[in-house]
Amino acid sequence: MLSDRIVPRLRVSARASGLALLTVVQLGAVQAHQRIVREPRRDEVFQRHMRVWVRMLLKMFGVRPIVEPGAAPPKTAKARLVVSNHRSPIDIAILLSIFGGQVLSRADLADWPILGVAARKAGTIFVDRDASGSGARAIRTIQRRLKDGATIIVFPEGTTFPGDEVRPFRVGAFVGVQHLDLEVVCVGLAYEPGAEFVDESFLQHLDRTARRPITRVAIRIGQPLRPSGRAADVAESLRQQVQRLTHEARTSLDPHGA
Repeated sequence: MLSDRIVPRLRVSARASGLALLTVVQLGAVQAHQRIVREPRRDEVFQRHMRVWVRMLLKMFGVRPIVEPGAAPPKTAKARLVVSNHRSPIDIAILLSIFGGQVLSRADLADWPILGVAARKAGTIFVDRDASGSGARAIRTIQRRLKDGATIIVFPEGTTFPGDEVRPFRVGAFVGVQHLDLEVVCVGLAYEPGAEFVDESFLQHLDRTARRPITRVAIRIGQPLRPSGRAADVAESLRQQVQRLTHEARTSLDPHGA
């Protein structure tokens, strides 16, 4: 039917326009708000605006997070490292909406339309896996911000994958964390098949996501952990935790399993 072709196109147009408008308005609002508060409160102001922004984006694009009420552990004075599997750029918005903080992300995010500007403003830590020295600089930045009490979100698989198998974690994000006063929170994410970001450009993925009326994402959040041991051992232990949580998330998305 003609409507079957027209409605998704209209939905894409409306959501893409809304993404651009909301991002521009929200960036302007946070900059104006930051100007009228003292320096120590500016990050708090930014975090508040950012969480409003990502929650509105999720709603605008029909993303329906399925998460147990009260599942996110309350924020403490300690630094927090949030560790998750990675299936879509949607992961970033979901975890920022729950935890706030800053994200370790692939370097090309900085060049994505609209979202790249917001990512740079949000203090995203960019890492280019193919650039010499980029990984070491990212590790130092993570360590410095954790020492300052920040919340950092990492996707140690290094890129997005389909399905529920959690690939081996890259060790870099866990170098030195056992010596810091922090808590690690593991997260497992499960999407409906076909919703993942694989073998396509960001704009193609954005188009596919915008065409769907609803995108359901199940989230399972583990209890805070205190890392210990070598970075490689920490990475593997956390990968197993994320794998378990991902399987649990799949069950809540589909009671009959994947």
